[in-house]
Amino acid sequence: MSAEDLLMGEFQLIEKGTAGAGHKRYLGARFTCRFCGGNNETTTFKTKAHAIPEFLGNHQLILNSECDNCNLHFGNTIEPHLERYTHPFRTLNGVTNKSRKTPKHSDEKIDFLQFDRHTNHMAVKLNEDDVLTHHEDENTVSWLMQRRPFVPFMAYKALCKIAVSITRDENLWLFKPTLEWLNPLSPQDLNISPALVVETLIPGMHYNKCVYKLYCRNTKTFPHCIFWIAFGGYSLMTIVPTLLDMESGVIMESEVPFLPDPRPKEEIVIYGQQQHIERDFSSRDQDSFPHKVRVRFNSMEVSPVAKS
Repeated sequence: MSAEDLLMGEFQLIEKGTAGAGHKRYLGARFTCRFCGGNNETTTFKTKAHAIPEFLGNHQLILNSECDNCNLHFGNTIEPHLERYTHPFRTLNGVTNKSRKTPKHSDEKIDFLQFDRHTNHMAVKLNEDDVLTHHEDENTVSWLMQRRPFVPFMAYKALCKIAVSITRDENLWLFKPTLEWLNPLSPQDLNISPALVVETLIPGMHYNKCVYKLYCRNTKTFPHCIFWIAFGGYSLMTIVPTLLDMESGVIMESEVPFLPDPRPKEEIVIYGQQQHIERDFSSRDQDSFPHKVRVRFNSMEVSPVAKS
């Protein structure tokens, strides 16, 4: 039994995979939308619907069973909130977006920030001198990165949409509540509290592709399903609603297991332990969640300010 099996306990792995650049790979039955139920007689399937949004670095995994109307709906409603929420993670790790470019960042205190994934060089231009805290004894700098406002519940819904997008057809029955909730033609809503999202920084790690895993357990304990996705040096884990949650006698469990650290022991000694932040994304109001950043560097060059 692996360390992951021991740590995950009753949770069984039902889906896993990677998605990055390369030849296109396809999931799902063609011409039957798993979200709205439409087929090629009632809707169209001309757009290549990415099972994981391209802004998370997926340029190859395509979902056959997502119609053009649903694809447009998700792209206009829930995915922009996930894009804003994940922006710091992607900027700091050079995760390429739909245009195959590394996202840039700016806010009130940082005029410009961009990470070059080819050279591991980060360029930062400050609006204020005291934004960065330099920890000379550790060769690190730290600061607060501001996100653009987003609605946490919509970002959570987008993560659940990814989870059911990477699910094989034979396992979709389990996620009927989530599919009905995502259906643009349905009035179905779900009140999920807490809508748990766990952010994990994996120091020294860099995933060149999206890596994802979907776990399920058939117990009388909520949650029954957790979804994990990693990109760059970060991972996100969340709960996904299932039919099993709706059964009578289900009790709430206060904790869900963290996935084991994927790094060798010697790298953990060098870079330190994983850092987890648990958040409740049940709020339907805009928030920003400033992102605490701590970056280790080999060398730092300070450029003088050009005189006007």
